Amino acid sequence: MIRLTGVAALIAVVAVGWMALLPAPAVSQPLAFDHAKHRTTACDVCHRGARGDARAGIPQVALCQRCHATAPRGVSAQVWDEATRRGTLAWVAVTQMPLHVYFSHRRHTAIAGLDCVSCHGDFRDRTTPPPAAPVRLEMDTCMSCHRREGASEDCTGCHR
Repeated sequence: MIRLTGVAALIAVVAVGWMALLPAPAVSQPLAFDHAKHRTTACDVCHRGARGDARAGIPQVALCQRCHATAPRGVSAQVWDEATRRGTLAWVAVTQMPLHVYFSHRRHTAIAGLDCVSCHGDFRDRTTPPPAAPVRLEMDTCMSCHRREGASEDCTGCHR
């Protein structure tokens, strides 16, 4: 019995370690959004709240329609018509913050003065939607940045 428990524990440890090392599965977005074509637009124009709120928003059709009366080049009329009819785009989140972590965009951008590229990479050069998160959200990733930037390493600042 002890031998089986040990084998089961070993398998569990290997499985968890394997999942932690594997890259996140690629996602498919509803539109082939080209960040490079919009590079002169500040990130927080489309991602409302990225500079002043705890959470950054995901752009919806009404915002796109300010400039695009018809389907933008590279977007099928069918996809565009469906999105404008519904009023939403079914963007798939590529970054998932663990539930036990509190993250505030405001604390990182407005207060600490970090640019979006610090965490997200230079999306302004992307011609296709990101297939996965630009960085792994792991304790080591956050802590190395906090150390580099001289930010607090107090656990209660981020963990709930």
